Amino acid sequence: MTRRAAFDSIRTRDLNYTMIQATSVLTQQAVNVSQQLSQNPVLTVTFPNTVLGNQLAQVAKLMKFRTQLGMRRQIFFVQITGFDTHTAILTGQQSLWTQISQAIRAFYDETIAQGIGDDVTTFTMSDFNRTLNANGASSGTGTDHAWGGHHLVVGGGVLGGDFYGRPTSNGTIFPTLINNGPDDADTRGRFVPTVSVEQYAATLSRWYGLAQNDVPLVFPNINNFPTSNLGFMV
Repeated sequence: MTRRAAFDSIRTRDLNYTMIQATSVLTQQAVNVSQQLSQNPVLTVTFPNTVLGNQLAQVAKLMKFRTQLGMRRQIFFVQITGFDTHTAILTGQQSLWTQISQAIRAFYDETIAQGIGDDVTTFTMSDFNRTLNANGASSGTGTDHAWGGHHLVVGGGVLGGDFYGRPTSNGTIFPTLINNGPDDADTRGRFVPTVSVEQYAATLSRWYGLAQNDVPLVFPNINNFPTSNLGFMV
């Protein structure tokens, strides 16, 4: 307590200087937030005790403080690793996708319980995808780095229950699943994406409140693509 009192006393000095005053105000805001977060709010939904489940549970707890913290358009980043499956892809992905399914379901249910289901959108991002064909013939084989893939978008503002994208060579949004086929960049099923990261992000950004006129400013490459709205958000 003595250290805290000294800290508070220091921040009352030289407040006639603009920068020092601003620093004192920001520090006090940080102290207030720290005090609020010292509590451990009770969640309605039970989250899985996994790496991703625990991360999303923490985000859900922060959301319960949204009014006190003044959160409006906050973005939270969580992650799950292990998808670089050069070996044992079947067992590895079974575990990973089970964790993702259970954690995102719990998180979505908690947003409904908090009454903010329409105000929260969860979406996935990844650096790369996997090749269509395996890199071996044994039971423990895997796949290698590739490009085009799919992402998940979940929330009350999502037009869910469907797949979104641009037509491939076969007229659907799905590539022709043939090695060295019309959508393969080489001979191993490295499919060329038909939708860009910019299109994906621009579609999400409108839901966040980005004005249409500002889309090219935020995404300078967006005009290289046929549309900036993939249509999966309300």
